[in-house]
Amino acid sequence: MTRRIETALLVDDDDAFRTTLQGALRRRGVVARTAATIDEGLVALEYEPVDLVVIDYRMPRGDGLSALAKYRKLQPDAAIVMLTGFGDIPLAVAAMREGADTLLSKPVDADKLLREAASLRERQRSPPSAAPTPPPGSLKLDDLEREAIRAALRESGGVVATAAKLLGIDRRTLQRKLKKLGG
Repeated sequence: MTRRIETALLVDDDDAFRTTLQGALRRRGVVARTAATIDEGLVALEYEPVDLVVIDYRMPRGDGLSALAKYRKLQPDAAIVMLTGFGDIPLAVAAMREGADTLLSKPVDADKLLREAASLRERQRSPPSAAPTPPPGSLKLDDLEREAIRAALRESGGVVATAAKLLGIDRRTLQRKLKKLGG
């Protein structure tokens, strides 16, 4: 059984987007707080932990990518989701390397965000599977690329053309990568 997300922190400089997502989460029973800057978000986490951190990639005073390690250190058990309107494989790989659990494209549906976050938290709590997690620093580029492609396919409902758009690559390129990666 997946554990419900009860608290969230939304870090985004776009006031309209941030308050709209906050309202959507609150209507779903989530205690959602907001921060307009990276620093505001970090201060908020020092005083009150959350189940979910949603952070925007592009912000005027410090980008979300460079702050991920700080957020992960403050909230090691939280699901951390990076949002972007500019998603591609290198960004997804960098976000995962810096501490994000996943990268989602804006605008994001609140129900989808909560499902993904609950699933991420469940995976964090699951006992180790038959395939052990590689030690930090030993991830292979193919593994990271495969995970980014799988995430895009999940987000697109399995539609290759849509997944390719999310990844910022040509549909045929994605089909070749899928064949090469065995997917």
